Amino acid sequence: MNVPSDVLEELIDGQLAREECAKRGITVSPEEVQLRLEAQFGYDRNPPTPVPVSATLPITITPTPTTAPMTREQFLERSAAWFRAMEAQSGFTEQDFRRLLETSLYREKLAEVIGATVPTMTEQIHARHILLATREEAEKALARLQNGEDFATLAQELSTDTATKDQGGDLGWFPRGKMVAEFDEAAFALQPGQISGVVETQFGFHIIRVEEREANRPLEPSDLEAAKSKAVEEWYRTRRTSPDVVRKWDSTMVPKDITPQARR
Repeated sequence: MNVPSDVLEELIDGQLAREECAKRGITVSPEEVQLRLEAQFGYDRNPPTPVPVSATLPITITPTPTTAPMTREQFLERSAAWFRAMEAQSGFTEQDFRRLLETSLYREKLAEVIGATVPTMTEQIHARHILLATREEAEKALARLQNGEDFATLAQELSTDTATKDQGGDLGWFPRGKMVAEFDEAAFALQPGQISGVVETQFGFHIIRVEEREANRPLEPSDLEAAKSKAVEEWYRTRRTSPDVVRKWDSTMVPKDITPQARR
């Protein structure tokens, strides 16, 4: 049986998560799986209580139709019909689906544990840049800076980075690893007030100026989430390359036909 590599990697990651959770004493209860199953079908055991509408509202207002909450009976009927169809189509049973949900919960819990180890404060710099299409243009801009022209003003005039041009090339604060490697290395080699030479990346040719630098600055929420995601991916990458991981497909453990629906 030929299995797409991405499907196999997902299964491997799921098994790695299960094994790691077992080592750490992390559990997933049948009730958690049931709640996730209900959510997949849009069923809420405790839907929001309707808020009474003030009687003082103008009677000319046209009521907005709202979708009635799914009842438990509807959930049971729809889920049973879906499972019957899936099993007939691909051999994918309700038990198979519950195991997928259970694995997903294990992965979420493991990600939370790994993410909690990521420092919330780290070295960061506040920098500006000027992005140009050719090295020749960048060299000319660098010469103007070396002759005393203001960096922010020149960025507004020349930079092709439309996201930062109007702000004088201001990139704000960022930690190591957020930018592409060549940019990152050049920027973090600078001290406040210093300007780089011409730095080539996949985006073009940059000139960088560091405005401020802090050894231990709180990460922005988006940067912290990115750092957590990176830590989780690195954990899986390390485990996947372990000699203990055997990439072999056991056809007795999976549906006969891996369809997009079955892989959800």
